[in-house]
Order: sequence, then C-alpha cells, then structure tokens
Amino acid sequence: MEHLLDILRENKMICAILFLGILAFTFGGLYLTEVTAEESFQCPKIETINELAEEEENKMFVVDVKGAVMNPGVYRVPKKTIIQDVINLAGGLTKDASTENLNLGKAVTDEMVITVFTKDEVKEYTTEKEPITESSTATSSTKTTKVVNLNTATLEELETLPGIGEAKAKIIINYRETCGDFLNKEELKNIKGIGEAIYAKLEKYITI
Repeated sequence: MEHLLDILRENKMICAILFLGILAFTFGGLYLTEVTAEESFQCPKIETINELAEEEENKMFVVDVKGAVMNPGVYRVPKKTIIQDVINLAGGLTKDASTENLNLGKAVTDEMVITVFTKDEVKEYTTEKEPITESSTATSSTKTTKVVNLNTATLEELETLPGIGEAKAKIIINYRETCGDFLNKEELKNIKGIGEAIYAKLEKYITI
C-alpha cells in the first residue's frame, strides 16, 4: 500500500489526467444523451406556431348529413361546430324526425356522417340490434379501432397506432411536453423517423 502511495505521489500529473478523463467521460456521456434526445425532434419556430394556430382556428370540416332533414347533403362548417348547428344548416328536422340517437351538443369531426332517423325507423331497432348513431370515417385496422388524440393519448394508446412503437410513442410524449400541444396532425412529421410513408398510414387514426 505504501509503495502504491509513493507511486501516486511521484506521478501526480498522471493521476490528474486520469481524473480529468473520468470527468470528461461522465459528463460527455450525459451531454451526448441530451443531444440525442433533442435531435429526436425539432420544435416549430414561434412564427410557425402562430401560423399553425391561425390555420387551425380557421379550419373547415366537411360533414355529410343524411336522413330526416329538410336538405340532406354535404356541408363545410367551422371546426367548433356542433351537430345541432349542422342540422340547422341542413334546413332543420322533418316532422317525423327523431334525435334520440344523436348527441346534438357533440362537436363534429372532419368527414363525419350524421344520420337523422325517423321516429318509425328508431322504433324498428331493438336492444338486440346495433344502436343507430352518427358515425365518422374512422375504420378499424390490425392495431387500432379508434382515433387517438396526439395531445392527450397515453403511451399505451400511442403504441396502438400503425408504425408507432414504444420508442416513437415516448418521443411523441416528450415532444408535446417540450414544444407544447400539437397544433395540427402534420406537425407529427417534425419527429425524426416519422416521414411521409408512416404519416400516411396513421393520419386517419389521429386527431388533436
């Protein structure tokens, strides 16, 4: 032991270099980890955020109204429109219409289909049959059967999206915690590894 101490005393320069090397390795690893995390995505600039916010505020949805309304058809409506507003745009209900199957205060979604049934049609359905409701264009896939909200989804919900595994799901959560809520769906492409091909597969399964 005394011999080892003598060697260390005689080689203070070597000890100092070793100590600095250990520090550099430790802090260098932390720095690389941080850089790698930051390089996983890039937050939009403030100008872009303002433009996206304005674009999202003015976004129009396309809604198809069918059934017992005065003027069935396709209507373009502002994003925050509710089902009652769309029915009013369609000229209102016919005399034999029933809204038992509808939540009139529900906000519409893009490409939503709203079907207003007559009172007789509603009576024809029993508890054994599938309930009649307004529907959207979201369809099932091998991984998901529902639309996922990018701003509120849990890790597990994000993992149900096509092309999104655990690693990308964590990055999505990290992105919204760092950059703020997604202002539109295409902002998802700011995340490294989510290009046009992956986005095309999951676009219809996501919302904000």
